[in-house]
Amino acid sequence: MRFAVTVLMSFFLLVVAELDAAVFTGKITDEGGQPIPYASVYIYELSTGVSTDEKGAFRITLQQGTYTCEVSSLGFKRERFTVEVNANLVNKTIVLKEEVYLLSDVTFRGGREDRAMSVIRRAIAKAPFHRQQVRGYESTLYMKGSMKVTKIPALIRLQAGRSRTGLVLNKLFLIESHSQIVYSYPNNYDETVKAVSSTIPSEIDPGNMSGVIRTSVYDKEFFGKLSPLAPNAFNYYRFVYEGITNESGRIINKIRVTPKKGDSKLITGHIYIQDDTWNVSYLDFVTKEAGVTTNVKITYNEVKPSIMMPTAYSADVKVDILGINAGGRFNSSITYSKVNEVKGAPAQPDPLPANKELTTREARKIASATEKRVRQNDSTTRKKDLEIKRDTTHKRIVDTLAKLRDNTYWTEVRRLPLSEEEVLSYKISDSLNKEFKRVFDEDSVKKINRSTGNKILDKIVYDARYKVGKNITLGYGGLTRLVGDFNFTDGYQIGQNLYASYRINNNSSVVLTPEFYYSTLRNEWLYKADAIYTYSPLRLGRLSLSAGEGSSNISRSSGISPLVNSYASFLFGLNPVKFHSRRWVEGTNSIDISNGLRLNVGLSYEEITPLENGDVKSLFGKVPQPNLPDNIYGAISLEHKSAAYTISLSYTPDYYYRIRDGRKRYVRSKYPTFTLYTRATFASPTEEYSSYGMAGLTVSQRFNTGLYGMFIYNVDAGGFYKRDRVFLRDFRHFASSDIMVTENGFNGAFLLLDSYRYSTPESWLTTAVEYRADYLLLNRLPIFNSALLYEALHFKTLWLPEKKISHNEIGYSFGMKGLARAGIFVGFDGVKYSSYGFRLELPILSQIR
Repeated sequence: MRFAVTVLMSFFLLVVAELDAAVFTGKITDEGGQPIPYASVYIYELSTGVSTDEKGAFRITLQQGTYTCEVSSLGFKRERFTVEVNANLVNKTIVLKEEVYLLSDVTFRGGREDRAMSVIRRAIAKAPFHRQQVRGYESTLYMKGSMKVTKIPALIRLQAGRSRTGLVLNKLFLIESHSQIVYSYPNNYDETVKAVSSTIPSEIDPGNMSGVIRTSVYDKEFFGKLSPLAPNAFNYYRFVYEGITNESGRIINKIRVTPKKGDSKLITGHIYIQDDTWNVSYLDFVTKEAGVTTNVKITYNEVKPSIMMPTAYSADVKVDILGINAGGRFNSSITYSKVNEVKGAPAQPDPLPANKELTTREARKIASATEKRVRQNDSTTRKKDLEIKRDTTHKRIVDTLAKLRDNTYWTEVRRLPLSEEEVLSYKISDSLNKEFKRVFDEDSVKKINRSTGNKILDKIVYDARYKVGKNITLGYGGLTRLVGDFNFTDGYQIGQNLYASYRINNNSSVVLTPEFYYSTLRNEWLYKADAIYTYSPLRLGRLSLSAGEGSSNISRSSGISPLVNSYASFLFGLNPVKFHSRRWVEGTNSIDISNGLRLNVGLSYEEITPLENGDVKSLFGKVPQPNLPDNIYGAISLEHKSAAYTISLSYTPDYYYRIRDGRKRYVRSKYPTFTLYTRATFASPTEEYSSYGMAGLTVSQRFNTGLYGMFIYNVDAGGFYKRDRVFLRDFRHFASSDIMVTENGFNGAFLLLDSYRYSTPESWLTTAVEYRADYLLLNRLPIFNSALLYEALHFKTLWLPEKKISHNEIGYSFGMKGLARAGIFVGFDGVKYSSYGFRLELPILSQIR
């Protein structure tokens, strides 16, 4: 009986709820009857806003009653009206009149100063207040996003395959979500996803759309760009006054925002600011970055007296990258159920001068004072913590029923009607998902990179790894590693490298990488074995052991990689790297003593034997130079032995870090890194052993200089305090490269200097300075104005006091970040010109082997 009553009562309540609710639909048009897309409809009683679709239509489910609504769209007057909801369906067409912004007969207390400058200064001064005006809120968030790829170049279609490109080309993919948001100052968001519906295949990660609500125009950074209300906005933006209008008794200033140069880190568009309160009422701006153009519109409404908050977002996305064209739409609607306002005197901003011009400096000063006062009186301010914690400000929970919501649920929470194309997307989603899974399962057998498309052949040709137990992995280099490096002392090296690892736990392992190669010139086996043990993940413990016998660069600090030297020798007969035979065993342990303080201790024993070039030429018959280094001290490679130790201690103050998968990873610091180091030999049993001691200090740092620049420097000074027997191998060598191509970067080596010429057994001082800028010379030209390109100025110096030698290099480089860079460099002996050279940096070469 009780069960029957419960069922009947539940049915009765459901019917009553259905009768009490109604769907309010409508259309927004201009006076000519044309629909106004992406307009905002704000309902005061619910503190909620909805956006219209591209046809000017909207929909929202309301309980029966009377509601006050306000419709707004950029370029049109706001229209306020009431609506009676007393039926299952209410439909209304709202006509907006065009807004006229007045430029004439405008008086402003800023005197003769340009109105835009004065308005923005006041808005900047008040930004910290508006940023912390709300201490918390509770809201619901509806979001809808869609994307369609409309063009894929023939080359990509051929490479990816018709089956894969056909799955996405001209197909609309849609995602909707409904969430509850609880916000608390300063930046904590608890999100519960109540419902999510998507036609996007599971193989594609759509990301988290709710991130848009966690950015504010009153912050210094807005949508990943510099905010036009940041304290330093005048350094990067131009502001042009375009008129005022009266909206329900409020004076709104329309101001155009344009970047002074470039647009990849800035926005372009309009900002609408209310007089006297200096808060934002509208935003309409465009961002551009790497082929993606996004037009964002944000509507603000008064959710509580004197509190304006965003109630609706809309964004148009256009993609044009390497011939791929795509377009997308994003809309969101926010309903505030509770808004908590900050109370007390600390919240009040400093009064703005009423009858005098406010300078940019004064605006920054007022903003800084307000922000400082808020921090001092903020009970939520935390003690300084160098750990950057993941997801501490945004916690996202997905309801277990989120993907199971039915049409009844979505009918109630959906704020935008589905278009015909969106309805079709839902209808075909099941069959499309099955096809996606089939195609991607087939592709998962292949390696996307370094793949022949045949699983067995891949294992033979390329690097292969095999799990032979729960924690053991074995592997080898494949046919691509059958031929090793080429040089004129060894000729071709034929052999193979192997791989073995044992995982102790998730953050500790032992990796062994032996390799064996046969020298076709010396008719000898060259071998080495490296073992690395990682431990203590929060202190970055690393123990490495190495032993072997083979050809080795005489220099301990080479500016030329084995790969570049191999190709220079094989193709052009160049041998910038000089070799000797080295038999060695060494070990190094590195560990953090405390945060930012790292200790490295190493022990080594080696036997050195000189080598000569063999009877071999380059591919085109060129005979190489002798395997003899050119050094100002006349030093040459001699047979000797060495037993030495190295100790270095580096310290970076306030070094911020993250913990990822239980392991510490350093991120940034605003201070330089200081490194003290020494290398010295143990007591020499005989005169065939080296006997020396040297020490030095390095200071290095990189930091941003404004929005577009970066400054990088490295200073190294030191000397030998003991010089009983110092062989060429023991000298202080400097990373140098006198050939055209490098993979190590222009800042890491001297580019017009022989690798051994200025190697020294005495004292030294080196400096390397690089200034990178997005806009320096060529990037100011429209043809080179791209976010992917940057320029740099270089200055390097090497000073040997005892020899009274000063080698200096200056240069300019231009290139694409992470891919390639070209530069021209000029060298000087003191102030006297000595040489010049064109250089090409190809970082991708380091990934070939």
